Amino acid sequence: MDEQEQAQQALKEMFRRDRAEVAAHPPRKPRWQFGPLALPWLLAIAVVIFVLGPFAFIVIYPRFGPVDTMTSFCTAEGVGEYETAYALLSTRVQQHVSLDAFTQASRSANLVSCSASHGVPIIFGGTSASLDANYQLVSSELDGSMTFVREDGGWRVDSMTPDLLNLAS
Repeated sequence: MDEQEQAQQALKEMFRRDRAEVAAHPPRKPRWQFGPLALPWLLAIAVVIFVLGPFAFIVIYPRFGPVDTMTSFCTAEGVGEYETAYALLSTRVQQHVSLDAFTQASRSANLVSCSASHGVPIIFGGTSASLDANYQLVSSELDGSMTFVREDGGWRVDSMTPDLLNLAS
């Protein structure tokens, strides 16, 4: 056998070994593949999220503001931080009720905590809101509501029903 035949024989042998190797260990299929419609759907979902996301944030996020203000106000009342609670009152209320009168009314009301009855405030024009509330007093529990106004970029307590803290004075 000459050199050329030996080279051809070696190539044939390598080819058979490679085919046997591939047959013994076939390539793995991917676990899942995107079909021809998957990419357009993923693109459509991404567009919806990025286009509608900011609008949804603008509509939904302000609804947390009155609830957060109510929680902060009632927490301050419950732990006796009356100056902090007073700072969360609207300008209109602060003009009618002094800090001393508010502190005295807060001590006599014995408000321990309060919570939103339905959790979602009703917002009027982005400047005022109303929220049903449940007030926990030392000796009892009352249902009522709180109204809020938007001042200086934040929500402030404007009134309470029943008026436990003499905010209408």
